[in-house]
Amino acid sequence: MKKLYPGGKAKAFNITYDDGVLQDERFVALLNKYGIKGTFNLNSELMQNEFSWTHPNGMQVKRLSVEKVKHLYDGHEVASHTLTHPYMYNLSDGELYHQLKSDKENLEKLFEREIKGFAVPFDYYDDRIAECAKACGFAYARKSEFTNSFKPCSDSYHWKTGIYHIDDNLTNFVADFLNTEEELAVCQIVGHSYDLDAENLWGTMELICAAVSKCDDIWFCTNAELVEFLKQNQG
Repeated sequence: MKKLYPGGKAKAFNITYDDGVLQDERFVALLNKYGIKGTFNLNSELMQNEFSWTHPNGMQVKRLSVEKVKHLYDGHEVASHTLTHPYMYNLSDGELYHQLKSDKENLEKLFEREIKGFAVPFDYYDDRIAECAKACGFAYARKSEFTNSFKPCSDSYHWKTGIYHIDDNLTNFVADFLNTEEELAVCQIVGHSYDLDAENLWGTMELICAAVSKCDDIWFCTNAELVEFLKQNQG
């Protein structure tokens, strides 16, 4: 018998965006419009000082303040992205633990809910980070590595996702997902909402959200919900 997701759904769909920036306000509204859940990976210390930086195209990217994020992500998952978004390859064990554990604690205090997930900043990831994520009490750790497939990851502490949203093949990837017959197929899209401005992708993302929302065989889930289901049902 073919395995199914909760509610008897054949497929799962998930979007996870990093950094907690100003464009998240518009993006959350887009997800809410189509009944899609997102996972948002935040840096708690950078929210305190509303850190900003200049995109290569000259656009100013601004972090959301603590006051603005407190209820923005209601109905969505909030996950850790470290305190300050550092390159992690040269951090000591103590610094690594501080970046993960303190961000988890800060976010739990701010949002008054358990923070179950961690998404690594940049693209460096190793077993030491995985072990630290476990020690800090995270249920999963998401890498910046993409499978370009619909096969769900089996290792929650070396979590690979489907596709980066500025991939030229994004729309074809989603179209293939809508037509696939793979068991427990999952479409996971990763990105940053500021890219939607920088790359003029708002229209593309709305078309994707509209297309998947019309399918009654898709389970719209957060990262944490997907990981929990797979832990209980794989193997």
